[in-house]
Amino acid sequence: MRQGLQRIVSSDETIVAISTPLGRSGIGVIRLSGAAAFSIARKFFKPNSAQLEFEHRQAVVGVWEEPSGECLDEVVVIFFQSPQSYTGEDVVEISGHGNPMILGRIVESACSAGARIATPGEFTLRAVAHGKMDLIQAEAVREFIDAQTEQQARTALRQMEGALSRRIRPVKDRLLDVIAHLEAGIDFAEDDVDVPENISVAEQLRPLAEALQNLQETFSYGKMLAEGLRVAILGKPNVGKSSLFNRLVASERAIVTDIPGTTRDVLTETISLEGVPLRFADTAGVRQAEDLVESIGVSRTFETLADADLALVVLDGSGKLDQDDRQVLAKAAAVRHLLVINKKDLPQILELGSLNGSPSVHLCATTGEGLEELWNAIRSFLGNQRTDLSDDSVLTSKRQNDAILESIAALDKACGALEKKVPHEMVLLDLYEGLAALDELTGEVVTDDILDRIFSTFCIGK
Repeated sequence: MRQGLQRIVSSDETIVAISTPLGRSGIGVIRLSGAAAFSIARKFFKPNSAQLEFEHRQAVVGVWEEPSGECLDEVVVIFFQSPQSYTGEDVVEISGHGNPMILGRIVESACSAGARIATPGEFTLRAVAHGKMDLIQAEAVREFIDAQTEQQARTALRQMEGALSRRIRPVKDRLLDVIAHLEAGIDFAEDDVDVPENISVAEQLRPLAEALQNLQETFSYGKMLAEGLRVAILGKPNVGKSSLFNRLVASERAIVTDIPGTTRDVLTETISLEGVPLRFADTAGVRQAEDLVESIGVSRTFETLADADLALVVLDGSGKLDQDDRQVLAKAAAVRHLLVINKKDLPQILELGSLNGSPSVHLCATTGEGLEELWNAIRSFLGNQRTDLSDDSVLTSKRQNDAILESIAALDKACGALEKKVPHEMVLLDLYEGLAALDELTGEVVTDDILDRIFSTFCIGK
């Protein structure tokens, strides 16, 4: 069992949970895992055939009885023998009719025989503990379940198959080789063991740091893929923000009128562009607020802008810049943004020279003219965030990114120490720090708070 998990995971405890979503359906699946899984199943499951022993991965039809002996449901049961199961323990999967009440009764019967209700993600946690997957793959299980686009699902599936773990493994192995060589030089200094030169050690470490740096650069796109690209649409009142929002999401989601200040709160909608979720936010118009409600709306506009990955600054091409426009441009300067010059169908008098060369798109939100040019600009923005994803090995969570950054910093520190001819005993401290970060990333060594952070977001039955 992996280090740090022994005190958390106990195979002596058998866990049970409904693995399918709550609600009525054709089939509902219940999962048992642990040392007593088989004996609990045998207590309540009565096969239609005279079969006495259950074979690994063989589906058996029968009935599930209540503790009183009364038939509860007709079910199909599959037995998975340790270690050839999802968790690495003995596992029983019970497929019954998708009636929440009946499924709950089956769970209650299992608990009456000694099982307990699983905590969120506990089945996957046990899979990590028993070496069926590492922590990166466990995170990918959740991402695959939560995926809303094909690209999200494709990337999560590759991560579940170990694409990212395979990219990290050679770095860890080569780092271990360097550490072992330095340790040998220190421990057997009197036995004429060759002690590597500092320059030679640094030359071995730099490619490792570079490989990790290349991986870290995937986080910008990976985060965007996992969480979606947050796009804030902002501008002063009546420049066409809501009309543009409706065009982009292909739905009349926002109310459009000629009355300034119609939009008072943030309105959001999510669509998919080339597999990346785009989370558009239509915001209140920015101007000197005339009442408390509008003032709150403007404050939320700026809060939405601060959290955005990309801002679409909408300007009226048929008018001149005023103080409200300049305030919007000043606020947007802090984030990556595109200028959307709206009302292309009207005579254009906006002086583009005053916009400081920011990338711009001209369109008419009411007719849709020029909209494809905006989509191309957004695609270009996504392309700039995307790195070489030929194997879909990208960092998708802050935890992963923090671990890689910590390892890079430790290796860079070790290289600097070697250049200053610091004793190898001290250099090893940095190398072990870099290795520990990678071990934490894959779950070789892990702390309780990291496990809680990851598995608390899982559903109960996974």
